[in-house]
Amino acid sequence: MSKISSYSIIATPVAGDIVIGTDVSDSNKTKNFNVEDIAALAKNAGVLDLSSFQDNAAALAGGLAIGTLYRTSGTGAAPLNAAGIVMVVV
Repeated sequence: MSKISSYSIIATPVAGDIVIGTDVSDSNKTKNFNVEDIAALAKNAGVLDLSSFQDNAAALAGGLAIGTLYRTSGTGAAPLNAAGIVMVVV
């Protein structure tokens, strides 16, 4: 079997696709994971559907706790004038 890095990226993943990974809760065994399940995990962890704020100050004023993820709204001063940058409240 070839090294995984030698395979080209030729498709956009869809929910039913399967990816290979390591299950750290099962002695680091290599297992297959469904893309749909990975997306659900990310959503439950707050990585998807993040609240949108201008900057850190706005996120704090909006009630987000320190350490919480948010995304930029694109209305902040440079370099936060691009929407969708994932940030951590500090």
